[in-house]
Amino acid sequence: MTTHIINIGYHIEHIYKPIAEFGAKKVIIIYAKDDEKYLTEKDYETIDDAVKKAENLCKMLGLEYKKIRVNGIEFEKNVEIFREIIKKEDDNIIVNLTGGRKITSFALLYASLYEFQKIDKIVYVHDKRIVEFPKIAHPYNLTKFERKILASLNEGEKTITELAKEFNVSLPAIIKYINSLEQKKLVKTYKIGRKRIVNII
Repeated sequence: MTTHIINIGYHIEHIYKPIAEFGAKKVIIIYAKDDEKYLTEKDYETIDDAVKKAENLCKMLGLEYKKIRVNGIEFEKNVEIFREIIKKEDDNIIVNLTGGRKITSFALLYASLYEFQKIDKIVYVHDKRIVEFPKIAHPYNLTKFERKILASLNEGEKTITELAKEFNVSLPAIIKYINSLEQKKLVKTYKIGRKRIVNII
């Protein structure tokens, strides 16, 4: 069974060619409707219209479909949402990154790289031409907690003790994760007196 996971925004032109070329039994429609100041009521209506058109296309073609609405700006949360979606599907998944918010497409790409063994193709439709992304394993395969630590360190350097308090874990536990991130060359640590400081590389 071929499942297409498709990010859509204001239009659905990019969904026709991959479905026609690779076939489909199921379509998962990803769309973002964020509460952002620059978005107007007309923008929301356009997104709703595109989602409705995608639904109607699936009905017309006799395809099973599912809609997933996300807050596009919640990158980390969306990576996890998309990973769970991918895990629940059969193999032979085609991910279409073309439409919708870029940050949502990036989250979908990250999820696809983490779950690369379940993905058949990652595509982008340009001028009615399908561009296939190389399907590779995510280079670090970080745990969810390691990604949370990196997100925290993006705010600036912190001590081991500060990180342990922030995440409400023991010092030995946080040291284990920091050592893992250090081995992956994603963070570096140095000492000032008795404090061990952690920095993103």
